Amino acid sequence: MKLSDAARVVITTFDAAGTPTASSEWVVEVDRDVVGFWTPHITPWLARLELTDVVTVQAASGSGQGLREEPVLEGRAQLVTEGDQLAAVRQLTHAKYGFGAQLADIVDRAWEWGSTRTPEGAIVIHVVG
Repeated sequence: MKLSDAARVVITTFDAAGTPTASSEWVVEVDRDVVGFWTPHITPWLARLELTDVVTVQAASGSGQGLREEPVLEGRAQLVTEGDQLAAVRQLTHAKYGFGAQLADIVDRAWEWGSTRTPEGAIVIHVVG
């Protein structure tokens, strides 16, 4: 299965001690060997990618559980906060996930009314093996 065909992916980042932090995210195909996901709130990703861009990524079920039959792949992650690539990942996410992506937009706007601005972005992962 192609990563972009999965309902979700599990993405793992690593801190300075090598401790993993995993999260389940939507996934879209950006290009050959490149996947991405749109997020309405980049703040956690700034910290997670600050030390290194090395991540692991694995196809996951809709509930976010890694699929045992699918390999864990290594990739290089890049945070994109403006431009054509952000627009493309956002549009692809909304096309693939429909109401779920619209709901994420609504929840983010509600969050911003009661708090500080939460800038959107895309995490683009170049799969290397």
